[in-house]
Amino acid sequence: MTDQELTPVAAPKHVLAIVNPASGSKRGADVIERLREITRPRITLHITTPNFDFTSAIAEGVANGADRILLAGGDGTLMEGVSGAQNVLGEAMLPFSWVPVGTGNVVSGFLGLPHRLDPALRLALGPGVIRRVDLARVGERCSVLRVSTGFEADAAYNVTREDKDRLGVLAYAIPGIKSLRQTKPIEYLISLDGQPPIHVEGIMAFVTATGALTWINGLSVINEAIQPDDGLLYAGVLRPLNAGRVFNSVTNLVAGSGFPPESIIYFSARKRIVVDCVTPQPTQIDGDPLGTTPIVADLMPKALPIVISRSRRRLPLNLEWLIQDHNVQHNGE
Repeated sequence: MTDQELTPVAAPKHVLAIVNPASGSKRGADVIERLREITRPRITLHITTPNFDFTSAIAEGVANGADRILLAGGDGTLMEGVSGAQNVLGEAMLPFSWVPVGTGNVVSGFLGLPHRLDPALRLALGPGVIRRVDLARVGERCSVLRVSTGFEADAAYNVTREDKDRLGVLAYAIPGIKSLRQTKPIEYLISLDGQPPIHVEGIMAFVTATGALTWINGLSVINEAIQPDDGLLYAGVLRPLNAGRVFNSVTNLVAGSGFPPESIIYFSARKRIVVDCVTPQPTQIDGDPLGTTPIVADLMPKALPIVISRSRRRLPLNLEWLIQDHNVQHNGE
């Protein structure tokens, strides 16, 4: 990505804000309180419930003249909001602002968005630049992070809201370690752009358009060569790990350093990737349960126009947010 690919965007006049109050041990409630105190720009506020209809809320907001969509919550909330907006707007997507108050906040990590609430809200409600991010569409849902099957999907099915509030990022790590220790290799069938499937043995398979490593820690990406706006869809298969490396690998994953590069076999496509296996396996999308294999993912190039900071530095993706937060603290914000 070059600076020429970043489009300036003015401060919004009417913001449609959708906030998950349960995110991040109720940090979403802090966002709601702040937004209710703001008079400019105009804010139409929606608070999510377990059965919240993102599509209807966004359709109503657009009809009433909203010129920016603000989402606050975890990465799953962003996925649901982006999916709803795609259903309503298609290629005419409004600029998105993201306030990361969830358990993992991976999207903010690889886009260099501030994690602290005050600077995050200033950026969300003010001017900035647009970065257009690739998405992976699976059915009616758009993945910003990763769709996967294997031990990671097992962990997603076993994490509750209470676990997230009580344990934070460890809510995912603990069942992940248990599932990984018990996982046996299976044969995945990876089809790229309609070609005959490639047979690969592994303990997890995933599809991503952005290259974000995990919902656990925003410091990392799967592979530095994968960019969130490079116009490619990627699949990866995690090779079997011997017993002695299981715990160390998951510890590295939680810490943000991830699995060793040689542990993952990568594939890329320009339109569609299908991941299947002989026996149906559970799947997850951006940390939420999805169903069972096959995973059929279509690339949506540069489909998400997300607002980032004008002053963002030219750093490796996995360091941007850390430097930005350091600057915020240094300036006393």
